[in-house]
Amino acid sequence: MLFQPPVFETIFRIPVEHRLVIRGSRSRGAPLDGVRWYHDEFDATGALVARYETYDETDAAGEARCGWRRYDAAGRVAARHEVGMRWSALVTLKQSRRNAEIALQRAGIPSSSAPLSRRVLAA
Repeated sequence: MLFQPPVFETIFRIPVEHRLVIRGSRSRGAPLDGVRWYHDEFDATGALVARYETYDETDAAGEARCGWRRYDAAGRVAARHEVGMRWSALVTLKQSRRNAEIALQRAGIPSSSAPLSRRVLAA
């Protein structure tokens, strides 16, 4: 997602009355290559609604992927979506950044609701 990063509010479908605040990002080099972003979503009263982890990377097996995970306020995975290509390839395939963002909007509810790890919460 280093090339024309997505509008995260679009991907996560953040309501206009909510705020999405970036908590940080982390990048890494070869052989594992990629970047991750961490966001918090707050409602109109300032209460934490959700946390997000977004990634664009090549994993240890050499597989390209980009996607996101949504965690509820208690730290449980509430939704996620991943595609098997890097962000720049998705933009090229979909012929625009906006179309690539729409492709990343589709969310699947995970089969387990394991708590968010301390590592991700602390990021």
